[in-house]
Amino acid sequence: MKQLFQMMGDLWFLSRPYFSSEDRKKAWLLIIAVLGLTLLMVGLDVWQSFSRNIYYTALQQKDLSTFLRGLFWYSHTSEGFVPGFFLIAIPALLAGVYATYLQQLLQLRWRTWMTRSMSQQWLHQNTAFLIAMQAANMDIGADNPDQRIQEDIDRFAADTLTQFTSLFSNLITLVSYIGLLWVLSGPLVIFGLRIPGYFLWVALIYSIIATIITHFCGRKLINLQTQQQTVEADFRYALVHIRNHAASIALTGGSKREQGALTSRFTAVYDNFFLIMKRSKWLGLLTSGLEVLSGNFALLVGSVRYFAGKISFGTLMQLVLAFSRVQGALGWIASSYSSLAEWRANVIRLAMFQRMMARAREYEQTIERQTIPNLSDMVLQNVDVFKPDGSILLQNVSLTLPHGHSIALAGGLSGIGKSTLLRVMANIWPFASGCIQQPQLRMMFMPQRPYLPLGNLKQILCYPLEAENYDDTVLQQILRQIGLPQLAPRLKEEEVWEQTLSPGEQQRLMFGRILLNKPDWVFLDEATSNLDETAENILYAHLRQSLPNITIVSVTHKPSLQAQHNLIIDISRFKSA
Repeated sequence: MKQLFQMMGDLWFLSRPYFSSEDRKKAWLLIIAVLGLTLLMVGLDVWQSFSRNIYYTALQQKDLSTFLRGLFWYSHTSEGFVPGFFLIAIPALLAGVYATYLQQLLQLRWRTWMTRSMSQQWLHQNTAFLIAMQAANMDIGADNPDQRIQEDIDRFAADTLTQFTSLFSNLITLVSYIGLLWVLSGPLVIFGLRIPGYFLWVALIYSIIATIITHFCGRKLINLQTQQQTVEADFRYALVHIRNHAASIALTGGSKREQGALTSRFTAVYDNFFLIMKRSKWLGLLTSGLEVLSGNFALLVGSVRYFAGKISFGTLMQLVLAFSRVQGALGWIASSYSSLAEWRANVIRLAMFQRMMARAREYEQTIERQTIPNLSDMVLQNVDVFKPDGSILLQNVSLTLPHGHSIALAGGLSGIGKSTLLRVMANIWPFASGCIQQPQLRMMFMPQRPYLPLGNLKQILCYPLEAENYDDTVLQQILRQIGLPQLAPRLKEEEVWEQTLSPGEQQRLMFGRILLNKPDWVFLDEATSNLDETAENILYAHLRQSLPNITIVSVTHKPSLQAQHNLIIDISRFKSA
């Protein structure tokens, strides 16, 4: 029962935002339409059971005229007017087709809204960065966010609507047929004990037993399905990772090592799926056996009154159909256990991802940020920088970055915290305290590893600005200025530029972005690590010439680059003991 409440809580947590969103009116209209058509289909199915009674009885009596009327026209009985089977089949077919179409339309709209909402949350307030850190004590990691957004949302919308409409259909079927089954079955006397509506009690007992057995047989499938999605996503990520680093793997001779890693990850996929197969085998054997048994079991039980001459052959067949519908509705959980287990696993993972994004955004800096006049210096006062596990990385950082100067942050080996301090200044590292006074000017941060988005070269050069706002002539001039004249004619070309351009060319491209954005302050995190001294000197000279009032803050180990700056600050003195 606890798991059921947890499942309903997760379902409400994921569904409520959409059905109370700006798209709620269309969403509720589509749900009402789907449920209305489902209700119509069940009603038509009940009506068809009476037409079946008529033509089955006509077959028994060899009454051709009544048989044909029961199939193609209509009949008058003691119960009233009954349309022929095929007259009912046409609207039933149309209702079924449009119910499916409208359900798919709702699924598409729901997926679209959730994809937009979750991708916005993922990219908002550096949530993607926080999740990607995956530090041991950070407790906010979520595996494969790309799969959660691309695959799990689609599954969630589709499976939730399928299970909901299936549940509704079975409830309506149960309500519609339960009275009919009670009336048609009549009483049964066993050892002098009169049991009214005996067929209904048989269906109820049969369904309860089947559901209990199925639950005990298939309950482990939920965890197995959850684990399968995890290992499949990990294997797929490893393949994409190899594709993106194929050149490095080839140059370092790492193919054998990568093959071993892929084999290990696929072994996890194989082993877990084999467990699912074994569990599904017994579950499938059970559910299929119960389905085969139920029809013949109903015929066997109903034949008691038929051979006693209490009911006609048509009534017997209607009774078997009613038993099948009631037993199917009551045993819906048992017959759908495998798909329910997979759906539940999907709900768990998607709800976990949504909650983890919310938790990631709770990691806010305790840095006090003060805005000061535009031409002022940036001042850090008593800033402590922590690792995600709470240990101190830099302690009591108090320094001044003077406006209009070139400043190098140096000192010590890699890993002392220079790049992390830059992230604190950029307001993306949440594990810090103290006070930062900074002018309200345009600031631009450049990482050591350039980011090249998908798209053409013009879009990459202008990123994160809109490429349409810039003239090609201006961009071509910038490319020549940063030492990439060969790329000037290729602005409209769309390639995987991350693989086409060398690391040095990518870093040159980042300097082009700076010249295009014209920031007042620029922070460069070893942004020339793949360039020689001559190229560094030229690029820094272009920055000072094109943007004479710019303040440059560089993180670097290289003495030659430090010489390009008029102020060097040794960060190692703030390293915690």
